[in-house]
Amino acid sequence: MNTKWTDEFLDSMRQIGDPPADKVVAAVIESGELEAYDAMMKHLLNNRDEIPDSLPPIVQDFFEQTKILPAWAETEKIRKGEEIFDLHGPEMIIMLFFMSLPYAYATTRGSNVLVISTGLTKQVHRRIVQTARFIIDVMQAGGLGPEGRGIRSAQKVRLLHASIRYYIANDKAWNPKWNPAWGLPINQEDLAGTMLDFTTSVMRGLERLKLKLSPEEADAYLHCWKVVGHIMGICPELMPEDVPEAYALTDAILGRQQGESAAGKLLVKDLIGFTQRFMPPFFQGLPTTATRYLSGDHVADFIDVGPYDWTLLVLKLQIFLFDLAENFKDRFPGIKKYTRFLTWNLIEGVVSYEEGGQVTSFEIPDRSRKHWGFSKERRRQAPGR
Repeated sequence: MNTKWTDEFLDSMRQIGDPPADKVVAAVIESGELEAYDAMMKHLLNNRDEIPDSLPPIVQDFFEQTKILPAWAETEKIRKGEEIFDLHGPEMIIMLFFMSLPYAYATTRGSNVLVISTGLTKQVHRRIVQTARFIIDVMQAGGLGPEGRGIRSAQKVRLLHASIRYYIANDKAWNPKWNPAWGLPINQEDLAGTMLDFTTSVMRGLERLKLKLSPEEADAYLHCWKVVGHIMGICPELMPEDVPEAYALTDAILGRQQGESAAGKLLVKDLIGFTQRFMPPFFQGLPTTATRYLSGDHVADFIDVGPYDWTLLVLKLQIFLFDLAENFKDRFPGIKKYTRFLTWNLIEGVVSYEEGGQVTSFEIPDRSRKHWGFSKERRRQAPGR
């Protein structure tokens, strides 16, 4: 039994935010440049280009100082992690919708910040799309390399988290909604939990799709996300040494936090409604079915995910084909691209998502499209509910 991740230790982590990022955000806002700061954050979150020279010096310094990879980062493991994403990227992305986010929503303390902060993030659906974009940014080839797009994306999200902490502490509309018993908003335990939502939760989900990673592949994939976690300000004490320790930390956090909450139910209802936009009319039940199947009844019941319907047969057919593709991939290397009828429809829809006439800045790199068997990018307006 792993006793490293004790309640006492994790309780202490809930009282710690991200001092370097918090300092930058407070300095900019309290200098009286609130409108300029809001404009800066909007630009950073909606623009995938280089960091503009017009940012305040303290923000420029932050980006320069936090883009450096940790001394323990291993180039070969990062390269291996990128290759795994080339192989299983579409399935890893759909885990965001059907497992990672539902797991996050089922935490009784951490999920509350996601509801309160909608005043800052504005369009909830665009935030979901940008999370998918973030995964592609950090895991694409070169994303964590010098001047990599993934590094910039992680830095931007880190500042967004600091902004949310600042507003909840200081905004008269937000502060009363926050219960101090939850700890600090987006604290160190929650940050570690989010990193694990993108690693151990994804790996568990892949197993349920019959796409199990080898120990070496799992180690490389975890390593990539530990590097991302470092860039995003997760303290070293919360970095698991290896995959078994990562699972132990995942289970410790879930064991402490999983439960029923109004916030979680509201968030998953919105998430399922969003993914239903990209499903054909007769497959509207598939997001609910996939969420319950992949997240498990225990989590699904906490957040009021509905029951399976006939689309469970469709999901099981998809899993059978994945299993078939895994067994025959050595003889037919390109077979998997012909089995992705579920992932194609959802991801192509998300890539082309528009809301209110605004297009999300989302592109799949050519290398990934080639590996995944996706068509050239197209953009269409997502249908309404």
